[in-house]
Amino acid sequence: MAFLHGIEHLNLPADFVPVNDVVTAVIGLVGTADDGDTNKIILCKSAKDDAQFGTSGTIPEALRAIRMQDSARGSALVLVVKVTPANEETGIVAADIVGAVSDTGVRTGLQLFVTAAGQFGFEPMIYIAPRYSALGAVKQALITITDTTEAMAYIDTPDGYTFNVAIASRGNGRDFYMLTDGQKLLFPHFLVPNPSSTGETDKYLNVPMSAFCAGLRAKIDLEEGWHVSSSNHRITGVEGLDVALTFALGDVSCEANLLNAAGITTAVNMYGNGIVEWGNYAAGYPGNANTEAFECVRRTRAIMKRTIEQACVRFIDKPFIKANVDAIRNTVNQYLNGLKSQGKIVEGQCFYRPESNPTGELAVGHLTFDIEFTPALPMQRLTFTYKIDLAALSAIAE
Repeated sequence: MAFLHGIEHLNLPADFVPVNDVVTAVIGLVGTADDGDTNKIILCKSAKDDAQFGTSGTIPEALRAIRMQDSARGSALVLVVKVTPANEETGIVAADIVGAVSDTGVRTGLQLFVTAAGQFGFEPMIYIAPRYSALGAVKQALITITDTTEAMAYIDTPDGYTFNVAIASRGNGRDFYMLTDGQKLLFPHFLVPNPSSTGETDKYLNVPMSAFCAGLRAKIDLEEGWHVSSSNHRITGVEGLDVALTFALGDVSCEANLLNAAGITTAVNMYGNGIVEWGNYAAGYPGNANTEAFECVRRTRAIMKRTIEQACVRFIDKPFIKANVDAIRNTVNQYLNGLKSQGKIVEGQCFYRPESNPTGELAVGHLTFDIEFTPALPMQRLTFTYKIDLAALSAIAE
């Protein structure tokens, strides 16, 4: 060290870095419209932005449903990909929605969303393709995307499904048997007021659930937090279901409960609260009955991963010294403590353990940190026991 007779000032790094949550109220929407750019990702922040897609097609229909769920805390960010004009809808095939990557790297359809994070700094947490998501190739593309990104895809059953058909669709080899924890299967369709109605016969329109549920999910993220299940929350703009379902809170055999038991999310008329979404599990249930089958638990883990990744990227390629190891661990623990104080998790801690870091791995610059956490699970079943206590009768005459 150089000789100094005097005073010097040294700037030391903090033992952790601030962590900011990733943006979660983001929807990826692909479909048709009569206006707007084709096969480009367009960010829509409000109804003003939505207007560029006109009024006809699945995109305007979905955007209207999403904006109906807006609140004082904000609105969903929607990344929109239009694949074809609305007046060409009759010629739409699954390949148009799925899209492709050309030899020169030009992307179309769902394939465009790979570039979203690089363009906007965030990517969809929910993917929807209303009126097309039930097509075989579209389903498979959505499964691939959500398996890769750990986001969710909201998939509608086709218009015209009955209760029995919806239940049967989950059987081996049927339409929706292959869905996993990354998808939410929705049945039935919603009835919404028809603005062009001329009488009782055309009073309502049948509209898929997915855009309404995606908008609701974004609303809950903004108002209550991404750890809160969207089940038992009111959906705005809906006046009924196109298939009447039986429902009672204590009835294990009611149709709404049987749908949930088959891994299908539905909606019920909750007296005094309107139409509410009903169901906590993703479509991986009942095959996967572990806690990660809850949609809100899957989203909790996915959001934690994305946030920690963004916070710790600054440590990549820094020297392997104790100060940097401590800084990484402290950064993650600071974040987990914040989640715990907000009620987003029950408990969480990050460890750097020698047994997880053999010398051979350290020698090639590979460090492993172990994160253990307890998610906030939805209280989906409440049981009250009743016991008649006759002993109190003896006190009456006293």
